Amino acid sequence: MSQSFSETEQRIREELAKSLGGRPYRMWFSETTMRCTKDGVEILAQTPFAARWIEQRFSAIIEDAATEAFGKSTSVRIKTEEQIKTSEQTHARPTQHGAVTQSKPKRQLRGFDDFVVGDCNRLAWSAAKQLVQEDGKSISPLFIHGVCGVGKTHLLQAICKEATKTAKGRVRFVTAEQFTNEFIASSRTGDFARFRSRYRNLDLLAIDDIHFVASKIKTQDELLHTLDAAGLRGAKLALASDEDPRHIRRLNRALANRFVAGMVVEIDRPDRETRLAIIERLMTARGISMTPAAIDRLSSQAVGSVREIEGAVTRVTAAVQFLSNQRKDVVGIDDVERVLRATPPTSHPIRMQDVIDISCTRFGVATNDLLGQSRATRVVLARSISAYLGRKLTTMSFPELAVALGRKNHSTVHAAVRRIEKRLEHDSTAEGSVRIGEEEITVKELLDQLSWAIRSRANE
Repeated sequence: MSQSFSETEQRIREELAKSLGGRPYRMWFSETTMRCTKDGVEILAQTPFAARWIEQRFSAIIEDAATEAFGKSTSVRIKTEEQIKTSEQTHARPTQHGAVTQSKPKRQLRGFDDFVVGDCNRLAWSAAKQLVQEDGKSISPLFIHGVCGVGKTHLLQAICKEATKTAKGRVRFVTAEQFTNEFIASSRTGDFARFRSRYRNLDLLAIDDIHFVASKIKTQDELLHTLDAAGLRGAKLALASDEDPRHIRRLNRALANRFVAGMVVEIDRPDRETRLAIIERLMTARGISMTPAAIDRLSSQAVGSVREIEGAVTRVTAAVQFLSNQRKDVVGIDDVERVLRATPPTSHPIRMQDVIDISCTRFGVATNDLLGQSRATRVVLARSISAYLGRKLTTMSFPELAVALGRKNHSTVHAAVRRIEKRLEHDSTAEGSVRIGEEEITVKELLDQLSWAIRSRANE
């Protein structure tokens, strides 16, 4: 590089001031220290809060400014001055027990290799892998949607990570909020050319949380033009949202049509086999083994999302080590049960009406039929499941459950609960499975999913 690092720093600061505007730049960057080396750029903020804010709000703008100044893509790290001091002290002496080690570079993209594939996400995973192949343009834009914490961001990052290995041009991963903030910043400075160049001269553009632009009319218009311009240039597009693009309220119709022009694929909540695999992988990464029974018990508790599974594993491993007061290499079912009792999934009482409502919704039966005398197979099963869950999740007695379910005596409820218990004993056989519409599912997994939904409603 012909220019000195001090000149590079000056140029980066000029680019930041131009992109952000004078007031935001002075507020967040005037008191920072910047270090430019052959390995990249370090920005040192005075407080952890400032470091987090700068990273969350301005990381993409900083990376563009650094790329412009260095003439090539380069790494950017955002830390506090205290972290730097700690890091330097750690490197100056052998690491002692409890010492803080040097922080990792920010924005480490996750890859395809550490994505656990199951029936719930296989199509999305396959589509993401296909997008980065030479013929991937045929499915662009790829729009991945699903509830929070099921792996959408992971797949977008994996797409970008894989694309950087082969792409001749530029790859960019941002959230819709970052896109919006940069657009607003360019509006304030009037420097639209720089903003548009940042997004329209790419080989691959990935935007997460696309639902964030809903109701933001000007941002939606700019995003539409950006996607069209990038598409005309031949860039591949990967997008993710909590909702199907056709269901996002207050979304520009033209933009929604652009989203569905390629491939739209949904990621479901992790099924049982996927949850088991995720827990086993997370435990292995922590260097701790968990017995099959313990893994199975934990998978029954953490049904909602991958993020929920990660939280459950963290709580169990941390609590087990704390309670045992020493490192424990094997976690058993008793350990998991002890932790689950100490951290109940809900502190609110569960109402039998919620049990009935959620069961009826899942089975597609009317509440009046479940509480009535219908002997239709699906209604009887929904009634039995409701009785079982009512017994397990509420404090109601069998006579009380009988009243809630519209039964004349409690012996019918007791018999219904026993029928479900017998089916659970045959979980690996046909007797342990049920069919709801086109879906075939084990009774155990059905009960886990319904229990999670009921507890979630209690927490609302």
